[in-house]
Amino acid sequence: MLASEQMRPFGDPVGDRIKHRPACPNCGRPMHLMRTTPRAGGLSDLRTYSCGECGVGATLAADDDV
Repeated sequence: MLASEQMRPFGDPVGDRIKHRPACPNCGRPMHLMRTTPRAGGLSDLRTYSCGECGVGATLAADDDV
């Protein structure tokens, strides 16, 4: 698998629009999607978010950020 197939950095995942951005646990502002990492075995993709204001990061399964 190529690196480009393993990770899609920055922006919305291809073919999947994010309906909700999680709030930063530190300042409460909406976090920005930094990358989406697919997982095997039918598991949901992992989405990594970062807060542009305070730099806090979080990684959530795609089905967690409904």
